[in-house]
Amino acid sequence: MCIRVQYAPRCEINDPWDAARNLILIPANLGATVLFTLHAIRAVLHAMDVQQPDFGARCWCGESIALPAPSQQRQNEVMDLGA
Repeated sequence: MCIRVQYAPRCEINDPWDAARNLILIPANLGATVLFTLHAIRAVLHAMDVQQPDFGARCWCGESIALPAPSQQRQNEVMDLGA
């Protein structure tokens, strides 16, 4: 897979697409459900003219994009809260 996804605090996202790292940054608060995460990923990919199937999200190479692990989201939220 060419494109990776990572949750980040919204205040740290200037551009959701980090071309240098082939990384889509998703606001941590959108990680509450898979549906919100997929909508956000698909919106970024659509803006990049990457054709998407009816369900899920696919990289421009054709592979399915793996969603971030829920544990990664929790780590970002804890860091956000200063814990």
